[in-house]
Amino acid sequence: MKYSKNHTITCYEADANQLMRPTAMLDLMQEAANVNATTLGFGFDEMKETNIAWVLSRMYVRFDKLPAWRQDVKLETWHKGVAKLFYLRDFILSDTEGNAMIKATTSWLIIDMNTRRLIRNSDLASSPEKCTKEDVIAEPADKVVVPVDIKPELVRKHPVTWSEVDTMGHVNNVKYVVWAIDAVEQEVARERPLKELLVNYDAEVMPGDTVKIFRTRQDTEEGLVYYITGKVGDRQNFCVKLIF
Repeated sequence: MKYSKNHTITCYEADANQLMRPTAMLDLMQEAANVNATTLGFGFDEMKETNIAWVLSRMYVRFDKLPAWRQDVKLETWHKGVAKLFYLRDFILSDTEGNAMIKATTSWLIIDMNTRRLIRNSDLASSPEKCTKEDVIAEPADKVVVPVDIKPELVRKHPVTWSEVDTMGHVNNVKYVVWAIDAVEQEVARERPLKELLVNYDAEVMPGDTVKIFRTRQDTEEGLVYYITGKVGDRQNFCVKLIF
């Protein structure tokens, strides 16, 4: 029931510090999830037959150590089953000696492709025999709560580009995190490694939208914490928590 893949970190997945970009990990995760779901019988093509599709709702990633450019790693993922509205999937990236480097848990929803409304208890993905009850991170990804005592700063207004739209016709989930990291001051992103990432996907962002990106920064015991939110009009479409 698990999917695993050996991988070597490429030049286009590395940053100026010659370490894997956090968003490169997210790219690997979404492709691994797609391949494993297909093997289990609820991939894109199987879902399309009944006009339903997966959408990522929440994600929590812990970066214990970023692999270096040219380093060999192993990615594993598995479907954990249903928890209330969500379908859970975990990921782990390890070095060649089996040491965990990056751990992640994700929460997915199923929607009707026409109405974009939630579908509950899909027979395709709810079968216990297709689940692996093993936790990389035991608790599902939580809701991001932005501090109310700090006024968010408008960083920029971002018009959605065609290259940011995926097979679902909306902005790909990794692009939200690209926007969030790009909203952090460059000296912070360059000099301080990202330790944790928590994302809530609240609403789709579509071609033609312009997203207002806001930043809230806090120095805490956890580290330097950023809350990056994106709005189209008055509606919040996503919220990202970054801990450096």
